[in-house]
Amino acid sequence: MIRRRVAALLDPLPLEGEDRGAGSRRRRRREVSPPLFSRGRGARLLLVLAALLLAPAAHAQDDLARETARVEDLRSIREIKRLQAYWGHLAIAGDWQGMADLVVEGTVLAEGTREYRGRAGIAEWLRETQGRGVEGMPAGKLNLRLYISPVITLAPDGQSATGRWHEIAMTGENGVSADWLGVTHVIEYRRTPEGWRIAGSRPYEHFAGSYDEGWSHQAETLQRAPYHYTPDEAGRLLPDRAAATPRTREDLDREATLLLAQSEAQNVVAAYGYYLDRGMYDDIADLFTPGGAIDVAGQGSFRGPEGMRRFLTRFGAPGLDGGELNDHLQLMPLVSLAENGSRALVRTVDLGIAGQHGGEGFWSASVQTFLLLHGDDGKWRISLLHHSPLMRADYADGWAAPLPATLPLAAGDKYDAPSELGSLSYPEHAFALPSLGSRLVLPAPDGRPLVAPVPNALALAEAFEGAENVSNAYGYYIDQFAWRLTADLFARDGWKELSYVGTFIGRDRVRDSMIQRYGEGGPNPAFQAIHQKTQPYVTVLGDGTRAMIRTRLMQFNSSATGPGSWIGGIYENQVVKEDGVWRIHGMDLDYVWLGDYATGWTGVDPAANARFALSPEQIAAFRPDAPLRGETFAPYPRIAPLGFHYANPVSGREPPLRLTWSDGHREEK
Repeated sequence: MIRRRVAALLDPLPLEGEDRGAGSRRRRRREVSPPLFSRGRGARLLLVLAALLLAPAAHAQDDLARETARVEDLRSIREIKRLQAYWGHLAIAGDWQGMADLVVEGTVLAEGTREYRGRAGIAEWLRETQGRGVEGMPAGKLNLRLYISPVITLAPDGQSATGRWHEIAMTGENGVSADWLGVTHVIEYRRTPEGWRIAGSRPYEHFAGSYDEGWSHQAETLQRAPYHYTPDEAGRLLPDRAAATPRTREDLDREATLLLAQSEAQNVVAAYGYYLDRGMYDDIADLFTPGGAIDVAGQGSFRGPEGMRRFLTRFGAPGLDGGELNDHLQLMPLVSLAENGSRALVRTVDLGIAGQHGGEGFWSASVQTFLLLHGDDGKWRISLLHHSPLMRADYADGWAAPLPATLPLAAGDKYDAPSELGSLSYPEHAFALPSLGSRLVLPAPDGRPLVAPVPNALALAEAFEGAENVSNAYGYYIDQFAWRLTADLFARDGWKELSYVGTFIGRDRVRDSMIQRYGEGGPNPAFQAIHQKTQPYVTVLGDGTRAMIRTRLMQFNSSATGPGSWIGGIYENQVVKEDGVWRIHGMDLDYVWLGDYATGWTGVDPAANARFALSPEQIAAFRPDAPLRGETFAPYPRIAPLGFHYANPVSGREPPLRLTWSDGHREEK
């Protein structure tokens, strides 16, 4: 088995903004001057009157200071996520110095007996370990590094943070090798004059292997990453602090509106991927402006609604035929927003898992850059999509024997215009893309006025982050069979579907059902179930204290005794803000497919999908509060209805199966 070395970044610098409690403050004796009025009713009245006049202004200033901190801290979370996605995008391009520039200067990286000091040293280490001694990513080499499932917690002073991430690496060289690597990273971040930077990292490898053999791990050396957060800390998103310099209400409303707009733009891109999964081409067309275009690098451009549909038919006819799989995961979103809110750039890595049951299966990877315009109706629409195919491979052979990365035109079809983009596809071409930089907000290019402030924008924008943080924290807890911590993520009256059994309502019932099913012996070192949740689509309800979030399950199962397996599915969660902490109110999981590594998704045994079934007597012993919603077992190769909690974000087109808010027993409007 091929093993990769994973090193730690060690930060030698003290944390900025260390807590200086009352015991560490120097107390100075105050000189007390004689009072101007030492006695008498008049003096007391003047003092009372002055206090009454000053109190509202002081209270308002204190409110602004706290609101300023909340806006700045929410922006910090966005910038940290963008920073890590940018790191992954630079790794794909082999920009080792660009990656090193995202690390705090002075950081030391230790690997075995060697030390790499400063940014130059870290660039050298990246060049050696990921680039195999080569600058950039030349033709014939692949370095697909995917960072997903973040849980971000800020320090009380807002000047540092910790993040937990999964990394999936698909690397190789044409005709030579194809490899897997899976790592859980616990990464420290620090705010610096340059912006947020990586201050240290602790990697925990959870699997590795060649493509031919599949991934696995060594039980005797397996180290599972410790949790840097409690359930409450995962859900208490923003520190309770006041900024030293309050900003104006107008300025805060403007920035909160931009943060909300950023989330809504990312939603449109996530929706694109979910619609592509199911062949919902009418819904994809709805997401584009009437004059929208899709430019396929190295080939040509498709223009307007008709051209868009011609592009989409490369992936198959509308809808899904029996046994057809067409999953397109939108990973590592890199979002930039114009400072007036008029347009957004969203770059993702599209990881394709496609094929026909009983036939061929295919891997694909593309880098996609979406230009979205903000309309007068307040909705984002895609104006231009740059689609840059990176890799395509037959499942049987892997990416050491790649196919042409770009899907061919249908017979008799043609492009509407030549492409403006050069091909970046592996293995023929070196990979390099125009950099979007590390900035979240970019100068406005069009001179349009600022988008109108959205009432309560900060609370609405916070809900996006709260929903993703607790949903991902759930995945990391169940990785390690931490059932009590898992249950503590739920609201008091929250509900959860227990796979193959039923629905349990109330935090205690959720906890007890998991313990009854799996016991409390902890995880078996010979097996790992790695529940990675990606591609969030969030709908915020009401005043911002409730939200629904759709995420994609990308589960890698690793064994110490042989090749692993995997599961694909969809989570539809409900979250609430309860006593100031984001909690899971409802959890619905629909498995779509389960596959063994040897056969892949196209070799799924339909009868094997029910191998985890319990008998009616066993289910009755759990006394579930309600049945499961939707499919009990992964239906593939059968194509079953798959629910969506949202209508099309542009046209309002309803999905075939609409999921609404539920109390666990029934649907509610």
